[in-house]
Amino acid sequence: MKLNSFQLKIFAMILMVLDHISTYIPNLPFNLIISFNLVGRIVAPIFFFFIVEGFFHTRSKTKYAIRLFTWALIMFCGSKLVVMIFNRDTGLHNNIFLSLGMSILLMSIIEWIKNNKKNIKFIFIGIIGALAVITLSVFTEASIHGIIATLIFYFLRGKKRKMTLTYISISLLMNIISPFINFMNTPDFSFIRLLQDDLQWAEILSIPFIMMYNGKRGLNTKFTKYLFYIFYPIHLWIIYILGYFISIK
Repeated sequence: MKLNSFQLKIFAMILMVLDHISTYIPNLPFNLIISFNLVGRIVAPIFFFFIVEGFFHTRSKTKYAIRLFTWALIMFCGSKLVVMIFNRDTGLHNNIFLSLGMSILLMSIIEWIKNNKKNIKFIFIGIIGALAVITLSVFTEASIHGIIATLIFYFLRGKKRKMTLTYISISLLMNIISPFINFMNTPDFSFIRLLQDDLQWAEILSIPFIMMYNGKRGLNTKFTKYLFYIFYPIHLWIIYILGYFISIK
């Protein structure tokens, strides 16, 4: 089964809603929270995969970056307003636009280094810039996971087998093998508990869906172009507000 970009993004958006329901709607059954959180880990890698694809296909990388950072600002200001009006113990810190914008910035710097590979001075400046972007990205929503996904999808673009093996290997090393080694000797250690406490390992489940991508854009209108930009903040604010009214009952 093959899916185009639009279909995969709609699929990811549905899983994203479930993930945010588990985060901001109180008093859900534990098994439901775990299930929604688990499928939610599939979402980010799909969008980072398409941010890399978009980087190579966009007519203007500058406009692409400006658009993402503009929406990151809208998301930040809107979330602050929502939290101020509907005051809850749970804050609203989601802002994937900022992580995606930083990825565009990082890839642009890498391209700049490639285009100036004969100039040692420019290469040095580019490396410093890339390290600065990576450092700042760690403090965004996707953190180091977004950076790793960006670099893997960027450098191994078009090499599906290598991309898949690299992504799965690094993800398992970061999210299962390393924590397993660090905590296996603690008195209350349990492998099942390890998997439940940090579901980030489930990001590898995104790979089968990414492999379904047929390289086509699918439905392409002005509405679909901005669908995710609009949907992301609106659905988060609605879920957060619903959680507020449920919590005060």
